[in-house]
Amino acid sequence: MNKLARAVVTLTSFSVVDRALGFVFKIYLSREMGAGGLGIYQVALSFFFVLMTLTTSGLPLISGKLTAAYDAKGMGRRTDSLVSAGLISGGAISLALIGLVVALRAPVSSVIGSEEGRAALYILLPSLLFCSLAAAFRGAFWGKERYATISVIELTEQIVRIALCVALFAVGMDKIYAAALSLAVAMAVSAVATAVCYFARGGRLSRPRGEFAPLLSAAMPISVLRASTSLVNSLMAVAVPFLFVTSGYTDGEAMEMFGATVGMAMPLLFLPITVIGSLSQAMIPALAKADAAGDKAEVRRRAETAIGFSVVVACVFLPLFGGLGAECGEAVYGDARAGEFLRMGSALLLPIALESVTSSMMNSLGMEKQGFLNYVIGSAVMFGVMFAFWGRFDADVLCLALFVSLTLSTALDVICIRRRTGISLSFLGRAAAAVGLALPCCFLASWTCAALRACPLLLAASVGAVVGCGGTVALYSAFGLMESFVAYGRKKSRHKRRDERKNICISLRKRV
Repeated sequence: MNKLARAVVTLTSFSVVDRALGFVFKIYLSREMGAGGLGIYQVALSFFFVLMTLTTSGLPLISGKLTAAYDAKGMGRRTDSLVSAGLISGGAISLALIGLVVALRAPVSSVIGSEEGRAALYILLPSLLFCSLAAAFRGAFWGKERYATISVIELTEQIVRIALCVALFAVGMDKIYAAALSLAVAMAVSAVATAVCYFARGGRLSRPRGEFAPLLSAAMPISVLRASTSLVNSLMAVAVPFLFVTSGYTDGEAMEMFGATVGMAMPLLFLPITVIGSLSQAMIPALAKADAAGDKAEVRRRAETAIGFSVVVACVFLPLFGGLGAECGEAVYGDARAGEFLRMGSALLLPIALESVTSSMMNSLGMEKQGFLNYVIGSAVMFGVMFAFWGRFDADVLCLALFVSLTLSTALDVICIRRRTGISLSFLGRAAAAVGLALPCCFLASWTCAALRACPLLLAASVGAVVGCGGTVALYSAFGLMESFVAYGRKKSRHKRRDERKNICISLRKRV
C-alpha cells in the first residue's frame, strides 16, 4: 500500500490547495454575483459540462487504464500510439459537438433561457477543443502514475482562472461574462501546459495503429455515463427552478433558491471528495494492474480498503454540516437558505463518498456499461421523487431525492463489485459505527458554537467545527475504527506473503 498511499498523499495535498482556492473563489463569486446571478451562470455551466464530459471524461480514464496495463505487460511504448489516438478522437468529437451546438443554437438558447446564460455558453464553447487535447496527454500521466505533474497543472489552471476573473471584475466587465471567459482561458492554458510536460518527459506521437477500437469502445460508455451526470445536472438546473415556481415562488426567487442550494451549499457538501477523489484517481491504475495480472486477492483488498476509508472520511465531516450547517451557510455565504440546505444535506455525505469510490471501481474493473445503467436508474428515481411533490417542492424534497438516488446507485454498484471481486460487506457495519460515533459530535459542535454566541459567527463556527470534527476523529481512534483499516491491509499483505512462500515451497518440492 506504500505506493498507493504516496499517490493519495500527493493527490490530496494538491487537491486540498486546489479545492481550497476553488472554495474561496466560489464564495467570492457568490458575493459578487448574488444568488440570482450565480444561478444563471450555473445553468450555462451545467450545459457546458455536458459537452465537456462527452468530449473528455472517458478518454483520460481509459487511456490511463490501458497505459497501466501496457506497462504491466512490458508494452510501454504503445502509450505513444494511445495518445495519438486520443488526440484524434477527442479533437474530432469536440469539433462535432461545437458544430452541433451552433447548428441547434435556437433550441439551445431556449433551454438556457437568459441572454447572459446564452452568451456565457458561447464564450466557453471553443475551450472544448483544448479540453479534448489535454485529456489525451493527461491519460498517459495517470497511467504512468505521474500524479504530481497533473496536480501542478490543475492547480495552475485554478490560479489562472481566479486571477483573470478578479482582474476582469476590477475593469468592470459583466460578471457572468467575466466568469465564463476566465474559465475558458484557464482551460486553454492548462491544455498547453499538459502538452509541454508530455513532450518534455520524453513522450512522442506515433501512428495510432489499432488503438482506436479499444480506446473508444471503453471510453464512450464512460463519457456517456459522466455526460449523463452532467446532463442530470443540466436537467436539474431547469427542473428545480421550475418546481420551485410551481410551489409558489416567483421566477427570481426560484433562481435564487437554485443558486443557494446547488450553487452554494452543494460545493461545500463535496468537501470530503477532496480526499476520497484523490484515492479514487490513484486507485484506477492500481486496480487495473492487479486486475490485468489476475490478482483477485489484491483487487479485493484494495477495493475493501478504499470503501472503508471513504466511509470514515465522509463521517468526519458530519459534525461540520449536521451540527453547524446553518452557521456555515450564514458565515460563509451570508445566506440562510444555503445554511439550512447544508444542515439537511449532511445526510448526503456518506452516499456521495461511497458513490464516488464505487463508480471509480466499476470503471477500473471494466464494468462501465453496468455502472452507467446503475446511474440511470438512480437518476430516474430522483426525478420521480422530485416530480411526485409537484406543488409542494422545496429544499427538503430536493435533499430527499438526492439521497434516494445516490443510495440506490451506490447499492447497485456494490452488488456488481461484490459479484466480480467477492468483497466483504463488513463496511456496512463500519459505516453504521462511524455514523453512530459522529452523531454525538454533531451536538457537541452545535453546543460549542452556541456557547460562543458572543463571538463573531465565523470564529464561533470555526471553533465548533474543530471541536466536533476533532472529537469524531478522537472517537474513531479510541474505538479503533481508523486503525482497523491499516490492520486489515497489513493482515492481507501478510497472508499474501505467506501464500507466496507456500507456493515457492511447493514448486521446489516438485523440482526435487
